[in-house]
Amino acid sequence: MPHGLVLLPDHPTHDRLTVLATTIAGPAPINTLGPHAPAHVSILHFTGGDPDRIRTRAATRTIKVKPIGLLYAHLAPGDYYVPQGGVYFGLELVRRPALDDLHQAALEWVKEAGAEPLGAVGDDYRPHITLGVTNQPALPDLAEVPTGEIEVTLAFGELGPYGTFPGLAPIVG
Repeated sequence: MPHGLVLLPDHPTHDRLTVLATTIAGPAPINTLGPHAPAHVSILHFTGGDPDRIRTRAATRTIKVKPIGLLYAHLAPGDYYVPQGGVYFGLELVRRPALDDLHQAALEWVKEAGAEPLGAVGDDYRPHITLGVTNQPALPDLAEVPTGEIEVTLAFGELGPYGTFPGLAPIVG
């Protein structure tokens, strides 16, 4: 079963992003943020190995991330996260040293635990907050797109449908 290390925003920020996601999703959403799909910044998704060993290597931490824009991207059928395809929409983030350092550390933890990383890693790592996937996206009022820093806290969970993490738990200790 795939797992991941991710960063979670606080509840008010999650709720604000959920409203934005619902607006963009339009009349044909495939998946959007909500209780089943918490807003998160993926540090690393992985499969196999010893997930508990990876989780125990991660210490409690909070960092700040900064959105730089809203991205729409076509996903062809057969995509790992969205097999039927659609239009991805999400907040792209500045790739700051704290994110890179955490991503690089997670790559080492995954390797040590005998697991395999999934998705864009290393030089291809692209920090973002997925807002959703739809068939008919709408352009929101751009004033609703966050531009300031967002504080996020490290969490660990099992990867669910569409790259979601329905049972995330913040890392404590």
